[in-house]
Amino acid sequence: MRIGIPNISVKQIADARFLASLFVVMMCIQFVPLEGSGISPVKVALMGLSVLIFFLKVPYFNKALIWGLLYWPVCYFGASFQDYMRFSTIGYLGMFVISYAVYYNLVHTGAFSLAYFIRLLRGLIVAYGVVLVLQQIVMLVGIRSFPPINLQNQFFLSLTKLPSLSLEPSHSARLLTVMMLGYLRCLELQNGGIRVTVKALFEPEHRWVTILFLWTMLTMGSGTAFIGLGLLCLYFIRWQTAFYMVPVLVVILLAGQALEIKQLDRALRVAKATMTGDIKEIQAEDGSAASRIIPIVNTLRMDLTEKETWLGKGTSSYEQARTGWMRTTDKIAIVEQYGLIALILSLIFVYSCMIRSFFCLETLVFLILFGMSLTNIYYVWGGMMIFTAVRYFQQQNEKG
Repeated sequence: MRIGIPNISVKQIADARFLASLFVVMMCIQFVPLEGSGISPVKVALMGLSVLIFFLKVPYFNKALIWGLLYWPVCYFGASFQDYMRFSTIGYLGMFVISYAVYYNLVHTGAFSLAYFIRLLRGLIVAYGVVLVLQQIVMLVGIRSFPPINLQNQFFLSLTKLPSLSLEPSHSARLLTVMMLGYLRCLELQNGGIRVTVKALFEPEHRWVTILFLWTMLTMGSGTAFIGLGLLCLYFIRWQTAFYMVPVLVVILLAGQALEIKQLDRALRVAKATMTGDIKEIQAEDGSAASRIIPIVNTLRMDLTEKETWLGKGTSSYEQARTGWMRTTDKIAIVEQYGLIALILSLIFVYSCMIRSFFCLETLVFLILFGMSLTNIYYVWGGMMIFTAVRYFQQQNEKG
């Protein structure tokens, strides 16, 4: 097999499919040796370039741009009421918004075909799986730093805790959950609206995608991965299949406990503590998971008479953000920073452009894995870009 050096021309760079693919891949991967563990200069460069692409490729005000231009100023307005406002944070959010508007236009002008987008998702899932296997092999022989496969001697590294192609295992878990859900939705459309079965996922065409996906989710060392798998299981449960799917899930849970899989045990304990609604108990079970669950609980209990509820607390400093996981008073990110008004506008933005229906599995993923917040985190926008393309194909399918 010959492997040639890719020849990228100016024509390709201006090609809509190439640009749309570039946005998806860049927002679904964080290559630490090149991008670092903070704000990625590569992503910033791409988003800066999107302003130029906007004038070349977006000849009209699309829906994404309109709602984005309403959402961003509200965030700015809420932050400006505080004693301290870090404009770099607000500016960075604006870059995500304009980049998304460009991507939305590319998708809605036919950048992707359904078959191509399925191949793109398949390639991303396989890449995550292959890189994780390579990382596991390298760790087995005692090497903690090997930049070509995204190992940079990160502090959390162990054989049972590896990042694959993102910044950390929990990021990979979120992105892989979205990728697989998008993959299932697209296969369903390709099959004429017939839901994908578990059996179909192990047929030759999809077998390695499924195996590598499951291997990555089960062995990367993230409790979030088990939550993602639980959400994806809901896709397959119907009245006709419940009689065998529910027992299978029970057996998997019991087997996981018997094998003492630490991440599964964490997820179960946190779920049990969450059912009590006791914030201290959730925090005591797992501080990392609590940092994602407690804000949702606090948001549901917020006082609507307080100014901070509607306008937020503004952009926090880097030092404050670093200790956020230890606090038990924070609400979900967007409400904490910019307030309830920004949350309402962001939800209109999401359900006008990204997710087709409120009552769907994508909403659960957005709430539980993304904290229902469009903030300055690459994997949130990567996930939303995948959902946007799926929504587009669903709309096209409805139009015949």
